[in-house]
Amino acid sequence: AGDLVATPMNDPVCGADGLSLDGNNDYADIDDWTWGGTTSIEAYVKCDSFNNWGQVFNFRNGASSDSVYLNNHGTTSTINWNVLQGPTNKYLSTSNWDSSTWTHVVATVS
Repeated sequence: AGDLVATPMNDPVCGADGLSLDGNNDYADIDDWTWGGTTSIEAYVKCDSFNNWGQVFNFRNGASSDSVYLNNHGTTSTINWNVLQGPTNKYLSTSNWDSSTWTHVVATVS
């Protein structure tokens, strides 16, 4: 009880640097769970290029509601942090990803 399982989808590469995604269609599917209280999400990210709205993570319940996600803005290196609760969107656009550099990211939602 309490364990989450992440299943690699569409053949991402698992190696010494972690899960390597090609920016096309691969991802990790994480078991369903119930949000409760303050939650922090952490990742090490290295972007070799910036796809259109490339997502680092997206936890959602439905197509466009109840989502928590981190991505780049359009095809730019600008970082977007979004929390969407029903029709209410809380949005922060800040800083830039450094291309081809590992960046430690921690995002918290409460």
